[in-house]
Amino acid sequence: MNPVRNESGFALLLVLVIVALLSALVSDFAFSTLVDLRLAETFRDSARASSLARGGVTVARELLRQDNNGWDAPESPDELWALPMEQVPVDDGFVSLRIRDLDGRIGLNRLVDSLGNPNVVMVDRFRRLCDELGLDRPEALTDALIDWLDRDSDPRPEGAEDPYYLALPNPYQAADAPLENLDELRRVRGFDARTLARLRPYVSARGGEKLNVNSAPAEVLLAWDGEMRPEAAETIIAERRKKPFRTLDEIRELIGVETFSALNRNLDLDVGSRYFHVDSRAEIGDGNRRIEAVIDRKTDRILWQKVN
Repeated sequence: MNPVRNESGFALLLVLVIVALLSALVSDFAFSTLVDLRLAETFRDSARASSLARGGVTVARELLRQDNNGWDAPESPDELWALPMEQVPVDDGFVSLRIRDLDGRIGLNRLVDSLGNPNVVMVDRFRRLCDELGLDRPEALTDALIDWLDRDSDPRPEGAEDPYYLALPNPYQAADAPLENLDELRRVRGFDARTLARLRPYVSARGGEKLNVNSAPAEVLLAWDGEMRPEAAETIIAERRKKPFRTLDEIRELIGVETFSALNRNLDLDVGSRYFHVDSRAEIGDGNRRIEAVIDRKTDRILWQKVN
């Protein structure tokens, strides 16, 4: 056997092995580089989407600052803040923005006062709202919600405190604190998905101390005062669709002194709003971001925020 030929064959084999190894390494490196670039692009797009979504919240706050006419009517085309903005092009992305007034709803945290004791007026209003919406066992829903909000550990007749929640398959304790958002209601006894879906358009976690008659649905108006007739609520809604109420005197003239006095017996009606929910969504490339926030227009503070 020729040793030179053997060495040549071995050298060729070695070269082929090295080429194969290098090819594999290069392919591996190319793939890793592509993955790294893709991850970098996705991270970049997500960061840019976050900036766009935060910008949407900033725009919402500015719109609310500039709206200082003293009244807020979501159904009026004159209210710029109330106009939904869908897929607005910004650079090479899109922003969607929706601002909702919360003072036309029943604020659930107000079912207890600052000391954690039941607010009888608001408790009755929530119970009546449950009746208006045809929900099962309004008394039980009301008791369970008060127990979730109040500071004591004594369950109301149809309510629930720690012993009930700790006995569940996935146990937890009652909050004994204000709601952060409506999704938290899922943890409260009796508030199943159907009940929560039915309530959502009419309640908020953080509502104001006064009811905005320009935005309250008929169900909320009827719950606000147990003596109000459906015809009066319908009259209010029909009139504000033609022209928003600028003053409470206009409402008094429309429905009469007696009906208005009953509706405003606690001096907690208004034609404007203080609290608003902002929903800002942004898309850019492979990135998307959603930011929800509750804004106190009076103090220009963000009271709650959730980033998805």
